[in-house]
Amino acid sequence: MYYAHNPCYVESLVVSSSVKKVAVLVGGWSSEREVSLRSGGNVARCLAGMEYEVVEIDVKKDLRYFTDILYAAAPDFVFNMLHGTGGEDGVMQGVLDMYGVPYSSSGVLSSAISFDKSICKKLARFSGVRVADWVDITSDELANVNLPGGRQMPYPFVVKPVMNGSSVGVSLIFNEDDLIKVKSSNWNFGRDVMLEQYIPGREFTVMILNGEVIGMVEITCKSTFYDYSSKYDVGGSTHLMEFDLPESMRQEMYDMTKTVHDVCRCRDVARADIRYDGEHAYFLEINTQPGMTDQSLIPDIARFNGISMEALLQRMIDAACA
Repeated sequence: MYYAHNPCYVESLVVSSSVKKVAVLVGGWSSEREVSLRSGGNVARCLAGMEYEVVEIDVKKDLRYFTDILYAAAPDFVFNMLHGTGGEDGVMQGVLDMYGVPYSSSGVLSSAISFDKSICKKLARFSGVRVADWVDITSDELANVNLPGGRQMPYPFVVKPVMNGSSVGVSLIFNEDDLIKVKSSNWNFGRDVMLEQYIPGREFTVMILNGEVIGMVEITCKSTFYDYSSKYDVGGSTHLMEFDLPESMRQEMYDMTKTVHDVCRCRDVARADIRYDGEHAYFLEINTQPGMTDQSLIPDIARFNGISMEALLQRMIDAACA
């Protein structure tokens, strides 16, 4: 990864006196379990270095097991570092609301609507944000895509699960051969599927923290698109903090992110994924529980803009406890 020099200040750190013990939720049962373990472990180590008492909880799909451990730990704050189904779709948020202590990232409603890519894009389009065209289908209809009588989408396009993250299950379709491979695969990424227009060009991510746009990054990768290995393998992608982009387009991407963030009622930290074809920017999705691994985008953008990992986590704690 490449980090350009940024002359801005480095934020000083004042650890909260009201929070002594923090539970970090890791693992879970989604296809993103391994990423969650890495994100959560990184957050837990950082919090421990800030002299918080930290308890890591490896979450299983067993409510009694989870609540027994949570009540025994008795934290003052919960860092929810679960990714994917059950962790960032409103399910865990509902459990934590009932438990009654502050927790990181967005709440039940925001998590649910942001995790559903189709609903999120409908809200974005309704709010005047440009989005890539798409068609919603079911996994049963996938076998008939672009066949007579089936759902149609011109090439190139992207096949993706409506409710998943980390690019799990995402395929880029340039031609019939690519589509045949997807149709012949054992699709196990949920009932709801999205066929989305492929936007050629450049990939950007904008970070927003507690309602304030912090900055953005351009992503380049070795793969055809920003897939799972590009996101989490060392050297799989490059995060460019300095890049050539008209200032008006940068501001448009910031405005798009803020609009979607607000209409989806997000809070805490989030990042919006945007494609740019050289003329227009297209919003793709917003992630309300972004990764915190060594290869993740949010820590990189924060660091470049003078916010250390420790200061980032502290801002998240302070905002949730306010």
